[in-house]
Amino acid sequence: MKALNIYAILFCSSIICSCDFLNGSCQNEAQLFRQVECLQVFEKLPVFSDPYLKSEGKHLLTGERCTCEDQTRSLFSYKKLLEKGDTIIKRRGELSFSIHKVDTIINIDWECEGKIYK
Repeated sequence: MKALNIYAILFCSSIICSCDFLNGSCQNEAQLFRQVECLQVFEKLPVFSDPYLKSEGKHLLTGERCTCEDQTRSLFSYKKLLEKGDTIIKRRGELSFSIHKVDTIINIDWECEGKIYK
């Protein structure tokens, strides 16, 4: 019985310790989000059937059709703010981004576990 308790404790502690590994640390997630670039005017709203952003529109600088993808789920968190015709500006290497509406600019800092990262 004692051996079973010891195994149960070891199993539970390994799950707790591995949570940070499975979810990734904030630093690792920040590094991934720094790789995302999206300079796009939404011609239509992205499909929100999964937690990743994949949107189509016109590139802000070239005017050519483009697709933005964010596999980090960071941009997806702001889907309720997005409307057709909005512009999203997320530059590679940066964590903050902005959503430009007709009369408003919404600046968003990247946050993880209650802490803002720059």
